Amino acid sequence: MIKFFRNIRQRMVNENRVSKYLLYATGEIILVVIGILIALNINMYNGDRKDRAQERVLLETIQQDLRRDTVDMQMNLSLHRSTLVEESKLLEWMIGTADTTGLAIRYTDAFGIDLILTTHRSTYMNLQKHDVGLLRDHELHERIERHYDFFYTVMETVENSLPSYDMYSRKAPYFERHFRVKSTTSGLFHPDTASNGGKEDYLNANPQRYDLEPIDLEAMRADNAFQVVLSECIVQRKVVIQFYTDLLERTALLDGSISAYLNKTE
Repeated sequence: MIKFFRNIRQRMVNENRVSKYLLYATGEIILVVIGILIALNINMYNGDRKDRAQERVLLETIQQDLRRDTVDMQMNLSLHRSTLVEESKLLEWMIGTADTTGLAIRYTDAFGIDLILTTHRSTYMNLQKHDVGLLRDHELHERIERHYDFFYTVMETVENSLPSYDMYSRKAPYFERHFRVKSTTSGLFHPDTASNGGKEDYLNANPQRYDLEPIDLEAMRADNAFQVVLSECIVQRKVVIQFYTDLLERTALLDGSISAYLNKTE
């Protein structure tokens, strides 16, 4: 093709047809420019398609992470709630006249367990480090950022890092003082809270714990320091439960917003 155009130009020069040659040269330049623009548009189109495919994979992976986190948070929330019920019954008996038999206190559950929360952040971190401009919806991007950088960080700090919210450790000295281990075992984790649905990417913690029984009911009842610590733990556990409840709602809303965006951009 290049040789064909070269021959035409040479013939026009030899025939001294300058005006026609200039017109032809202009047309040739325009054709070249059009060809370049077409090639650029094709490259941009292919690049955009690739970006959109990557954006979809990224958002779908973030959704999977949010749903994994939801399972973990729901289990922790359920355990906090069951512990709160038994803590409240124990404190009610200690400061009131309720009979322990009538309240049917599960002392092991009142002691609770030292819970942790670990969220899935790898996909979000990749978004922040390598794919900052990949997500076209800036509002959705900001919501994802705030969810991970603020709400997840607050929940993980409260559950994992604040000594004042380490309710298990604060109660431990009093349970060691006023309780002993019975010979029979029971599971603090119940099937409805510990089940992972058979999925390999969730922990299936289902330990068997020895039941606890009071050593001296009246001595425990007279322990004012135990009452104060138990009361504070109850208040703080209610705060943690509210945090989890709010975060689960926010996670569900963010998951729904991502689904709506993916449906819109199909």
